[in-house]
Amino acid sequence: MTETNPSDALSALPHVWRQSASGDVAGNRTILLLHGTGADEFDLLSLGKALDANANLLSPRGQVRAPQPPLGDGMIRWFMRNEDGTFDETGIVSAAAQLAAFVTAAAEEYGFDLGNVWVSGFSNGANASGALLLLHPELFRGAIAFGTTKSFVQTPGAPDLHGKHVWICNGAIDSYSPADKTAAMVEEFRSLGAEVEVRVHGGGHTISHEHVREIADWLAATA
Repeated sequence: MTETNPSDALSALPHVWRQSASGDVAGNRTILLLHGTGADEFDLLSLGKALDANANLLSPRGQVRAPQPPLGDGMIRWFMRNEDGTFDETGIVSAAAQLAAFVTAAAEEYGFDLGNVWVSGFSNGANASGALLLLHPELFRGAIAFGTTKSFVQTPGAPDLHGKHVWICNGAIDSYSPADKTAAMVEEFRSLGAEVEVRVHGGGHTISHEHVREIADWLAATA
């Protein structure tokens, strides 16, 4: 079996690293930020700061690119959709494995506490965030997903998510996040032991500033 060199896992994903403003890298939480389709590693840095002004921010760039028109939109993401609209679940598993190796290598390189990492994402990145928690729960304290839906028809394995916290923040008229799939996702996370908070704003596929402020207050009280 070939072992992955940590430096290779880190360099495989172009990324931004911003250490805690306090300078205490090991003492503050780290937020892994996963952008949505068509964005990049700079897109969610302001979101990370809004969630926790003292957190270390680690924001990689997805490495999956759809075909160019007329077959696709050419935009980068973490995984693809199939032609029928379903998710490429094999691609999700592959992306999660790559991200798990990346986070582990980044902790070694930058010196943050691997026991105090959260993952947060929007849209395609939100689905990747939820999948990461399901497939590699040992790496994260929880997930904060904006504009998300259920990643797997049937989640591989039965991860133990006791002690993990999940925030799901969707829009009431977001076609990407239909209510029935949101309910199924919440039920799954709770059945696996996670504490789940669900918030729904009145709009579509966007992030609510009110939701961000609420989560930031909660994180501030959760050292």
